[in-house]
Amino acid sequence: MKKIFLSLIALSALILASCTTSDPNSLKISVYLGGYGQVWINTLARQFEAENPGVTVTIEANPDLASDIPNRLQNGSNDDIFFSHGINWEFLAVQGHIEPLDDVMEQEVEDGVLLKDKVDQSLLQTAKFGGKYYKLPWTNGVGGIVYNAKMFRENGWEVPETYDELVALSETIYNAKIKVDPTDLKPNAATIKPFVWSQETYYWDYLVFDWWAQINGTEFFNDYKKAESSEIFNPETNQGHYKALEAWTNLVAKNPLYSVEDSVGKQYMAAQMDFLNGYAAMIPNAQWLESEMISNINPDIMEMRMMPAPFVAGAKTDNEGNPIRVNYTVGAGDSIIIPKKAPNKELAKKFLLFLAKDESIATFTEKTNGVLLAMNYDTVELDSSNLSEFSKSIIEINQNSQKFNLYSNSLMILEGKVGLEWPPQNLQYYATLFNHYNNRDYLTNPEGWLAAGNEYNVRNIFVESYDHIKANWSKWQSEIAG
Repeated sequence: MKKIFLSLIALSALILASCTTSDPNSLKISVYLGGYGQVWINTLARQFEAENPGVTVTIEANPDLASDIPNRLQNGSNDDIFFSHGINWEFLAVQGHIEPLDDVMEQEVEDGVLLKDKVDQSLLQTAKFGGKYYKLPWTNGVGGIVYNAKMFRENGWEVPETYDELVALSETIYNAKIKVDPTDLKPNAATIKPFVWSQETYYWDYLVFDWWAQINGTEFFNDYKKAESSEIFNPETNQGHYKALEAWTNLVAKNPLYSVEDSVGKQYMAAQMDFLNGYAAMIPNAQWLESEMISNINPDIMEMRMMPAPFVAGAKTDNEGNPIRVNYTVGAGDSIIIPKKAPNKELAKKFLLFLAKDESIATFTEKTNGVLLAMNYDTVELDSSNLSEFSKSIIEINQNSQKFNLYSNSLMILEGKVGLEWPPQNLQYYATLFNHYNNRDYLTNPEGWLAAGNEYNVRNIFVESYDHIKANWSKWQSEIAG
């Protein structure tokens, strides 16, 4: 009996050990499953295994990962790497839940290039907090107006280069009254509208922020993101923000009939389906749209492309007088992190170095239909046969624009005292402005309605926001310091 008892103890110890230790050659990577799909990570995993015989990579692709990560970081899990958006990593890092990456940032990727130098330098600052690197930036994205190139070609519509051309094009599309279904003989048959969109998402930001940067210049955001003074929100010096929203208001909000009916109330997937089905010529969206909707695309109806943001009046120019193309980095806050409690941290860091190799970078972009990693592409050779025309338009914009982002590690921002995107609390105004004009009185007599003093003063939004921020700035600073 004693021998049996001792054997049971030994067996229990063995079982416990197998549950609390991990295989040093096993790597668990968890990826947010969104518009990029998972072909890219499955492909990279197999390539990493081939390069490292004996290593096994397990992939979890999870649409709910972003909300799960804080709990997994704090309580421990079998995850070695997370790829996700929506990780509030800064406070988790200082609490000791994320592995610092300073050591691997100083390691060579290939050809003598260090990891910190391989990262796109415009995004490197998004990886550091409290003097340490805690993440690898994930993507260097593009957003704005996606258009139906087939519809444009068939109707002789030119891609607008200026805001005025975009306004004229929108009027042309609306006035053409082209039936979505040419065989529909009903008098109220649906006609193609310039735009379809959804207030459920923030996709208009990508265009409006580009206009903001066109007016202010991308260098403006270097100081803006520091949030060191309430004066950065002063509309007298930060004119680009309210002028960009005014431009959107004049184009979209003041022309409610330019949008597919009930765009404000649509779910974003319904808006995207309307676009794919030919109800609108354009949609605000981003680089993931084609991959996200690939199974629903009918080539007889849809050939999507991304257009560079048309230039607004007052856009800054280069030395030759040409307006400077800019592009807001979609996904600048997306992160690749290693949990402090990761079972195989060194193998995870080895994967980060592998990910930064030219071949891996090319694999990622080719398997995500043109999405760029947050890496330097100067020496990367992409196989154009693996890229769609939509992805080529994404890459062209990405590589021929001054990039900027709104990531900030200011405590004033991180602790939610004020927002950078839409101060003071990052509340958007698209639905408010659209609904203000989407009424019978305005639609039947716009000039009279406006003459009666009903116009929405967009600049006042920013004046009131600035006054509120200025009045509370000292209190917020003392609360942070305390």
